[in-house]
Amino acid sequence: MSTRLLLLLLLACFAMGRAQAQPGTDEQLAAQYFQQGDYAKAILYYEKLHRKQPNAFYYEQLLKSHVALNDLEGAEKLVKDQLRRSNGDPRFIIDLGGIYKAAGETDKANKEYDKALKQMGADQNTVRAVANAFQQANELDRALEAYDRGSRSLPEGQSYAYEMAGLYGAKGDTPRMVSAYMDLLAQNEGYIQSVQNALSRAIDFSLADDRSELLRTELLRRIQRDPQRTIYPELLIWMYIQQKDLNAAFVQSKAMDKRFEEGGVRLMDLARIALANDDHATAFKCYEYVLSLARNDANYVQARIGAVQTRYDELTDQAEPALADLQELDQRAANTITELGLSPQTIDLLRERAHLKAYHLNDHAGAIALLGEGIALPVLDPKTKAQLKLDLGDVHLLAGEVWEASLLYSQVDLDFKYDMLGHDARLRNAKVSFYSGDFLWAQAQLQVLKSSTSKLIANDAMELSLRITDNLGLDSNSVPLSYFARAELLRFQHRYDESLAVLDSLSEAFPGHSLGDDILYERYRIAYARHRYEEAAGHLTKLLELYPLDILVDNALLDLGRLHEDRLNDPDKAKTFYERLLFEQTGSIFVPEARDRFRKLRGDNLEAPPEPPAPTQHP
Repeated sequence: MSTRLLLLLLLACFAMGRAQAQPGTDEQLAAQYFQQGDYAKAILYYEKLHRKQPNAFYYEQLLKSHVALNDLEGAEKLVKDQLRRSNGDPRFIIDLGGIYKAAGETDKANKEYDKALKQMGADQNTVRAVANAFQQANELDRALEAYDRGSRSLPEGQSYAYEMAGLYGAKGDTPRMVSAYMDLLAQNEGYIQSVQNALSRAIDFSLADDRSELLRTELLRRIQRDPQRTIYPELLIWMYIQQKDLNAAFVQSKAMDKRFEEGGVRLMDLARIALANDDHATAFKCYEYVLSLARNDANYVQARIGAVQTRYDELTDQAEPALADLQELDQRAANTITELGLSPQTIDLLRERAHLKAYHLNDHAGAIALLGEGIALPVLDPKTKAQLKLDLGDVHLLAGEVWEASLLYSQVDLDFKYDMLGHDARLRNAKVSFYSGDFLWAQAQLQVLKSSTSKLIANDAMELSLRITDNLGLDSNSVPLSYFARAELLRFQHRYDESLAVLDSLSEAFPGHSLGDDILYERYRIAYARHRYEEAAGHLTKLLELYPLDILVDNALLDLGRLHEDRLNDPDKAKTFYERLLFEQTGSIFVPEARDRFRKLRGDNLEAPPEPPAPTQHP
């Protein structure tokens, strides 16, 4: 092949490739000019594209461009041409009406809208297409009229209630919106999730306003009119839960359970929701109701256990629970374990009862006996037994029996050397050595734990290791650190006044010592344990002011955020501390939690499930 012929072939291929690529280039340029707001140039390219390949997208872009330039004459010409192409598709008649309306010719616009409705077919796809076109033109009443006309041709039992309810909501007509959604559920209860999602968007349930009251009134009316239908009381319960009015949800759930003999299932579900919202009182009432049914089934067993655990959480969350309440709970736990028997299912009850005795009733011997009984249970798996041993070690430490505690921790460490349980046991043992003043031995154990796969264990090990390294002193003067270790042990033993007295002595004997930030953090822990949250926040704030570069800064920032969010009810202030942690302590292991809490307070929808699709068979 000659060189000249080869060159001609290459040029031909290049020309073909360029010709094929041109449409793509035109489309890119059209989109670019449209996005930049240069609609005149966009029209040039979209017209060229539309001539070659008439489709809905090019038509819509052209129409938007003409309207943006207020070129209503060009827009009218485009729409009429499209009408001829489509044999009078009602959607384009609506576009034409919109152009007349934009030109101020209301009568002509209304004539076109009327024409579109008259020419609308009776099939569901056409009705929805016309209604959607009216909705896009912001002609919501016309869209409703389209659905109303279309519904006359629907088979019995079908309607456009879902679409019409959405339009009523867009108009702000809450009464008709609610009524339409209720009618929809009467025809097809499968829409319940979609209706709940729509109501959540239309009504702010955190506010007690007219819209939520209107929904409640309509639901009560429907319940009275059709008492055998469950969907309306279920939706009412859902509404109360959204409003955080769990007591009202309890009353309604109990009524439904009695009417339909559900065996307490609904109340068990509500109890879980109440616990997730820290509403122990409602959860306890749910469990008590299920127990009153005396059905001796799985729900009864779970309610028996749940009632004890809920009461335990409620009392132990109080600063100073009444002794009589604690004793009553201890007896209830004992009766429950006796009735159900000691088994893997009730072992957590035993652990909680032991904790109650050790930390709140000052009955160390009773707690030790209970945990020993659990460890002796032959059917328990090894990990559960190991956890009981760790609990038992803590109780011995609480009672001042340091070496017994260390022995138990060592057993778990040996049995689960490469498991998180083993790492946890080793960290506890290192703390025992720290409390006992054996700082070098504690340091040796902590060095290994710094590489633990558990970030929390590794972080705790790192903090304690650095505390020893930074505060032991070049002259190996361990006296200040011994003071601090003694105070920390007393705090663990709930001997708060004694712990504070030791910290005061430490500060007086060694003013300006490098343990200053640790002392403030220890004071924070004591104040928090006593539910003195303002005082606790004050200690952390002082820590940040006096020790802005120390290792406990990220702990203080996270704890201040939690305090203001969970205890002091100041979410705005909480956000400021989370934000500081995110920007000032980027390497902290607390960054993920701070980020999640910050986003939640900011209102980000982190875990919103996608709205389920509507049933394929439209009601």
